[in-house]
Amino acid sequence: MVIPLKKKGLYVFVIILAVSAGVFCCKWYFGPCRVLSRCEAASVAEAMVPPQKMKAASTRRMLAAQVLVFRSRDYAQVEQRMVDLKHAGVNTLIFRAFQNRGDGVYPFSRPQCKTGVYFETIHGPVVDPVLPRIVSIGHRHGLKVFAWMETRKMPLHLAQDEPFTALGYCFETRSFKPIRAWSIFDETVEKSLIGLYEDVVGSGIDGILIQDDLVMRQHEDFSPKAMALFSKETGRVLDPQTLYHGMFQDEEGRWLVSRYSDAFWLWARWKNQKLLNLASKLIQAAKRANPDIEVAMNFMYESVTDPKNALAWLSQSLDEAMKLPLDFYAIMAYHRQMKKELRLSEGDAYNKISAMTATLLNAIDDPHKILMKVQMSDWDTRKEIPVDEASQVFRTINNQGRVSLAFIPYSSKVPLHVIRHYFQ
Repeated sequence: MVIPLKKKGLYVFVIILAVSAGVFCCKWYFGPCRVLSRCEAASVAEAMVPPQKMKAASTRRMLAAQVLVFRSRDYAQVEQRMVDLKHAGVNTLIFRAFQNRGDGVYPFSRPQCKTGVYFETIHGPVVDPVLPRIVSIGHRHGLKVFAWMETRKMPLHLAQDEPFTALGYCFETRSFKPIRAWSIFDETVEKSLIGLYEDVVGSGIDGILIQDDLVMRQHEDFSPKAMALFSKETGRVLDPQTLYHGMFQDEEGRWLVSRYSDAFWLWARWKNQKLLNLASKLIQAAKRANPDIEVAMNFMYESVTDPKNALAWLSQSLDEAMKLPLDFYAIMAYHRQMKKELRLSEGDAYNKISAMTATLLNAIDDPHKILMKVQMSDWDTRKEIPVDEASQVFRTINNQGRVSLAFIPYSSKVPLHVIRHYFQ
């Protein structure tokens, strides 16, 4: 049969259209099976979630043991301690990398001096460079190792006198006196600290915990360089007589202030910014040495429960610190300390920690960045916290959300079965 040209063209078009539709249907029908066979590692849930709804990766959840001292005779015992911690769910070891007078000396070390650090550096005295070996043992058992580092109290190759130390105002004598802490307004102090933070990264650590000595209390720093810089940047003369109103002693002999002036609050905010500027430089120095290094910073509990007084008493502000490139905010949620200082009942102390955790979860975008630190011994008696009490603190925190956790201090008496229960 002869098909007219016009009809023949239409017939060819219909055939092409039908073949294309068939190919499309085959791909639609058989395609998903082939995709899944090539992506066996992907879960069904992942395959079903549209790309725009996939949750972005968050910070890892830290489950840490903070070590004041390993009471181990040799490295074999240290290694066994780490194995025990790993089995208890710990994934991070926070190791004290400095030695001050009064600190317990690591029995397995060979001290060359009474104060200093536990890694190689030219910026401070070296007690014994044990840190690289601690890191190696930790890594062998799947533990990340953080160096616990000081700032204003860190042993440096500097004389503990003017001009490097801070000056405080004595309320009782109405005069200035040196404080056993470095002045952050001295360029030599800043340079030495930056050098230390660069050097500690060279030991192979995975992170740094900045100690809670990066604060300035309500009566410091009146060193000449601090006062001159404050006057230069604010146009105000720093005079203690204009800062504090209604100074008095309480029944325990502590000097307190009834009211702070507007000049004091200007000074407190200014000091906070200077502390954060130094913290930023230390973090940058560490990350220059290793871009993958993780950094945590200690915060007093008042930074969460009483921000205004945290600024007054410590020149510390958690809100302002959130502008820093920190990986973890380490909150010193020490229930017995709060119970004593705030005169709380045991139940009220737990409620305070619960409220703190809830507040932090509302303020910080990633719950894993919140590192709640739990005390495992009484700071006054040095006795271990009872098992039920420790369990209650962990339970109180976990009931609010899946935040990062740490306990301090580690010792052979710590109930690891309790840690295992909550470090999951």
